[in-house]
Amino acid sequence: MLGRLGSALVLIGVVVMLVFLVMGTSGQMSLEVLLAGAGLSAAGLLLRRRAAPPVPSRRFETLRRLMSEDDQEPES
Repeated sequence: MLGRLGSALVLIGVVVMLVFLVMGTSGQMSLEVLLAGAGLSAAGLLLRRRAAPPVPSRRFETLRRLMSEDDQEPES
């Protein structure tokens, strides 16, 4: 759950920093917008780092097992 929240914060932070760049082209730069975007991105990266590693997928487990058994057959 923390990983998803972290990813969302990183995405929002990047969007806010893009808003800062767009504001810069119009000549109305705001340091608060840049700091908010950088802070959200940093917080998101910290949350993603603290998140538990994903559970290995059991998708195609039977197929993988069958494929590994084929590799282990002795050649005659």
